[in-house]
Amino acid sequence: MAARPRFLCGVVEGFYGRPWSMDQRKLLFQWLQRQGLNCYMYAPKDELKHRLLWREPYTEHEAARMQSLIEAAQEQGVEFIFAISAGQDMVFSSAGDRLLLQQKLRQVAAMGCCSFALLFDDIDPCMCQADRDVFPSLAQAQASVANEVYQELGQPSVFLFCPTEYCSSLCSPSPSQSCYLQTIGQELLPGIGVIWTGPKVVSQELSAVLLEEVEAVLRRCPIIWDNLYANDYDCRRVFLGPYMGRAPGLMSRLHGLLLNPNCELQANFIPIHTLGTWFRSELGSCAHPDHAGMEAVAALGDSQGAQDRSYSPQEALELALCDWVAEINQQALEPGGRTPGHPSVSLKGGPRLQPGTERGQEVTPDPQPHNSAPGGADQHSPKPCGVAPEEGCKEVTSEPEKDSGSRTPTGGQQGPTRAGDQLATESGESCEPSSALPSVAGSAQSAGIPMATETPPSPGPTTSSSNGATTSQNISSPTSDARTGSASPAQSLSSTQPEAIRTDVPQTPPGPEVGDSPALPAPLTDEVGASPGPMAPVTPEEAGSGPMAPLTPEEARTSPTSQMTPEKARTSPMAPVTPEEARTSPMAPVTPEEARTSPMAPLTPEEARSSPTAPLTLEEVRMLVELFYLPYHHGALAQDLLEHFRWLRANSLSVGVPATALDACGGTQWRGRAQSFQLLCARTCRLHSRFVSTAGRALLYDLHPYLWDIRNMLLAASAFVLWLDGHLLCDPDPKGTWGNCFGWCQSITAPILLGRDAEPWARRGGLFGELQALLPVGNSCDLFYHPPPLFPSSQLYLLRPLLPLDKGELYRMCRESLDCDPKVAEILVAHPDLLGDRLLGSFLSLSPEYTFVLEDEGGPCGYAAGALHAEGFLQQRDSSWLPAIRHKYPPDLGTGGPALGQDALEEAVLFFHAEPLAVPQPVLRRFPSLVQLGTAPRVLDVGASRSLALCLLSALRANGSRGVFCQVSDTDRQQLSFYSKLGFVALPVAWGSSPGTQLLGRLL
Repeated sequence: MAARPRFLCGVVEGFYGRPWSMDQRKLLFQWLQRQGLNCYMYAPKDELKHRLLWREPYTEHEAARMQSLIEAAQEQGVEFIFAISAGQDMVFSSAGDRLLLQQKLRQVAAMGCCSFALLFDDIDPCMCQADRDVFPSLAQAQASVANEVYQELGQPSVFLFCPTEYCSSLCSPSPSQSCYLQTIGQELLPGIGVIWTGPKVVSQELSAVLLEEVEAVLRRCPIIWDNLYANDYDCRRVFLGPYMGRAPGLMSRLHGLLLNPNCELQANFIPIHTLGTWFRSELGSCAHPDHAGMEAVAALGDSQGAQDRSYSPQEALELALCDWVAEINQQALEPGGRTPGHPSVSLKGGPRLQPGTERGQEVTPDPQPHNSAPGGADQHSPKPCGVAPEEGCKEVTSEPEKDSGSRTPTGGQQGPTRAGDQLATESGESCEPSSALPSVAGSAQSAGIPMATETPPSPGPTTSSSNGATTSQNISSPTSDARTGSASPAQSLSSTQPEAIRTDVPQTPPGPEVGDSPALPAPLTDEVGASPGPMAPVTPEEAGSGPMAPLTPEEARTSPTSQMTPEKARTSPMAPVTPEEARTSPMAPVTPEEARTSPMAPLTPEEARSSPTAPLTLEEVRMLVELFYLPYHHGALAQDLLEHFRWLRANSLSVGVPATALDACGGTQWRGRAQSFQLLCARTCRLHSRFVSTAGRALLYDLHPYLWDIRNMLLAASAFVLWLDGHLLCDPDPKGTWGNCFGWCQSITAPILLGRDAEPWARRGGLFGELQALLPVGNSCDLFYHPPPLFPSSQLYLLRPLLPLDKGELYRMCRESLDCDPKVAEILVAHPDLLGDRLLGSFLSLSPEYTFVLEDEGGPCGYAAGALHAEGFLQQRDSSWLPAIRHKYPPDLGTGGPALGQDALEEAVLFFHAEPLAVPQPVLRRFPSLVQLGTAPRVLDVGASRSLALCLLSALRANGSRGVFCQVSDTDRQQLSFYSKLGFVALPVAWGSSPGTQLLGRLL
């Protein structure tokens, strides 16, 4: 028998989802060698010939690629362990299956591999009848196969076995009393190592004491398969924090430790770097100086050698951050490393056909695009059909003892991978460029003149015909499906097939001005803005009620918002803010200019102005890590965001209307805290813009979807916090108040009380999920999911409530989004407010407090408008607003011959003068609120559009609404698709004399 193997420390590619490519694995070997790590296990769950088709030998081509991979590992001094997972359908008593298994491993041995592993994790513990006739237990069957293979391969020095019960939580009743583990410990030959994950599938802590019981029952020291960074159970989480929770002195209780990392290779730099620091620290303090593996430390030199002091996660993180910044910027400088962003376009005009797939954009191959939903449970992650998560869950914060809310566990396993050569998955999955909200106006679709090809889902205005049916004004071409990779052929501008073009962009319905038809979004500039300023300190008194950042006495005396009276808030929530107040108020939204000059910006203003694509700084990379830290802990930035938002939510009634707080300082403190939250949100949004502008292609496509998700959620949360000041109704009736609303939401979203011992997948979404759960519509977070854009945009957006000066800019946006000929343009010059009045006029006049504006560096570029009580709103519109509008626009204004944009003009005039159709009473009872959404054609980012919708729905729900509705044309596929992804469904009610129009509703 071979001598006792050295301590194995490295990485196992053992997750569910798309396997890494060969080039990625070779880069991984370089990282391992650089950090003194010595081992890599090949065990990708969704590589067909590793698990599902394990009996099939590798083809000649596959074998050559595998051999090159083994040689690449050996060149870097990395032990290559080939693992095979045959337990799903192996008949243990079958001589044929045993022979096929041995032949497969001998084929790999012939390629130069000397180390192997048999994995029996995540399988059905029940044996077939043939096996039950031969073996008394599953453990004896597995041990028999493992012993035979081990001996047939010549008893290699490294031969590992993963049991079906691979952690304490899977053992019944405990590891020491588990009959399965007792049999494995007795039957397995001594030279076979046994894999273990710790107390849980994803273990928060590992200590020598916890391993004593396992060592005793297995009769050998285990090899840890560490799932601390595994993220295949949640497509919205990635982990970038330092390796931690592993007590000093573990090496004496182990034969090895293999890290099962993030599915995205580029996300694993810090995990691997800090694991190397931990390993060197353990080697340096090892009680056995002759322990094999010390040569790795000597090879690194004195600067990275064994340390005299114990491992410190924070010190290891600081070292890793410096190296990662250098690595990130080096990758961006390599040929082809930088992803080409959208070019800047004129916001005042210019061609609307933008570079993009199926819109004239040259598609550059993506070496390893992000897998938007890796789903699935990894060997050491929750398996959907396997072990259910334990009851109780530990808080995912920097203070695990505190409770941070809960989410229902929903682990989903990713579907099977493609057939064919699965050994090295190098072909990238295509993603559809996501679209934004429906644009505010469009070209004459009814005339069959498409504006441009494919538009991402974004709501835009539609107009209604004489019979009340909605006529789409915005046309876009079919989008490709991000999940299937299919895409429609590109359409030319001269195409006359509007039905084939207008697919996924919601457009505004007629009648109560509910719809907007999305026009083709255009890429925006890559200009980078800076971020927020420092947060105010927390006083001891404020600490008792929550994390507060109050204004200083000087700020309190000079703050315009602190002087707002309840009378002003009650009479006109829109009126009190003057342009001067908007610039000086602590509650004023952070403008793009302020973001670029904020003192908290990691990059100085001079640097940002001189080079928008300047390399990422250390502080910016630190922010990225703090947003995506560890499964049981948030980083400092994420924790600050959550603490701010929780406190603002809990104390929101202090700024509600009518004012009820007896403490005059309550509103001032709330506004100071809100300003700090605004600045943190702006800082994070700027990080997204900087990351898109500067990161290399591989890193961008691995991490952008996660950062994009957080950016979108913070856009909505920031605008919602701004809206709360002066708009939240403090109704003494407990029904309809926001506080009661949250109790209702929590009863839906947290049916299980989670305790300390739950696995991390019990809380879906990480920081994103916790932020959204704090919104009034947080119970339906999955309705707002949309695949990230294939071509990320670095455009900075600001989402905020309506300001008095916005009306002119919004009306201009409506005009500019309409493609028209000179005849129509002349009418618009004479009546510049025509389209704006049609789409937004009644909302701005009668319900401005429920209007939100999306703004980029060119000004307002989108809106979301609503009416809390739709019935009263429609009655007031018909009785007072429409008569004045009819006098303003004569009925013959839009008459004329066919012209580009003429139909939009005629529809607007016809809407003003036609008799309004009554919304059925059953609809108003179940869906009492009305909504309408729209964006300018230049808005490409679907995330900004979703944030608009989320913010409006949250505002309506906060003030007691239980449902919303909108109107959409039956033929408007884009708008139907957009609203359907937000949870809207067609309402089966008769709709007057407009059979071509649908009412869509959604409960809140």
